Amino acid sequence: MSETKYILILGGGITALQTALSLLTSPHLTLKLKITLLASHFPGSLSPHYTSPWAGGHWRSHATSSPSDSHLRAWDGRTYRFWKNLLENAGEGSEEKIGLGFRPSRNFWGAESSETVRDGSGLWWRDIVDDFHVLDEKELPEGAVFGIGYRSICINVPRYLEFLMERLRELGAVFVVKELDVKGGLRGVVNEGRRALIEGGVKEEDILGVINCLGMGTRDVLVHSDGSDKEEVEKLYPIRGQTILVKGEAKAARTYTELGVSDELAYVIPRPGSGTTILGGCKQPGNYSSEVDLELSSRILERIKKYNLAPELLTAEGEFEIIGTQVGFRPGRKGGPRVEIEKEGGNFGSSLLIHAYGHAGAGYQNSVGSSEEVVRLVKQSPEIDSGIE
Repeated sequence: MSETKYILILGGGITALQTALSLLTSPHLTLKLKITLLASHFPGSLSPHYTSPWAGGHWRSHATSSPSDSHLRAWDGRTYRFWKNLLENAGEGSEEKIGLGFRPSRNFWGAESSETVRDGSGLWWRDIVDDFHVLDEKELPEGAVFGIGYRSICINVPRYLEFLMERLRELGAVFVVKELDVKGGLRGVVNEGRRALIEGGVKEEDILGVINCLGMGTRDVLVHSDGSDKEEVEKLYPIRGQTILVKGEAKAARTYTELGVSDELAYVIPRPGSGTTILGGCKQPGNYSSEVDLELSSRILERIKKYNLAPELLTAEGEFEIIGTQVGFRPGRKGGPRVEIEKEGGNFGSSLLIHAYGHAGAGYQNSVGSSEEVVRLVKQSPEIDSGIE
């Protein structure tokens, strides 16, 4: 048996890429790993069904203080600290190289909620981020009842995805572009992926396992399974997002929530080093439409102007220079992300099958913490006990 073990990752988005990177760089796995990523889309693809490139992209935790969100809080906090360390040690030109950048962030609320406690204690992450402070009333835009500021990390998502892919190539990861046949269900997809490795010269006994990072694609797979996954299928749904890319980089990320419209909000997120900014947005559960909603775009622009969220980007005529409008589908899951070992993993012809999907709109801020959870799950495999510190 070879000393090298192979892992197949299904998917090419932020969760798949960061999971691969964490596995290949973890100090807790001392055996030699080879990673193959198999997906229909990788960085550079502009399909609306490839969600990761369409994200606005900045660190702002959506986790609550509820005990049920403890793992999400841990993942988000870990990601912030990881990105912070990455930026502080990246040297000159880090924003252009990595696609991440420190930016001030301002969050405003248009109505009272559990988060709008006057000392900021309604936000669990106030002690995680740098420079957290409650804003004075005179700093609030029209209609806002509460606001906070902190040092966020904004993401030029196309560049960051490319950066992750470049790092993975340096570490020997292999990328296979392939449209998966979902008609055979989960078992069929897993076995199809394993066959791809074997056809590439990998011995079956050297395949450690498969990690499912297909996001919303998981629903398509489970729909065709043997029926035992019906309950899981019903948990999965798209959360449609629509954003506008405009010329110029805003000086800060700014968000205004609680507008009285449950599935719409206003946000401005600069893409570091790109000369562009994302304006949004919406969160529309169960909406599968990939067509641009022109009326929604108008509402987005009107709100951002009304609340003065990006005055530095307006032209002399008081308009934004629009580059394009995009639609993407966040992978929603009732009950939150699923990051766990498949209970029937052995029935899929693999010693290990791990799921990592359903991160909704928190894929980026969850990414490092979630992927390190996958590393911990991989460590549970009896086959590699001898290769773990």
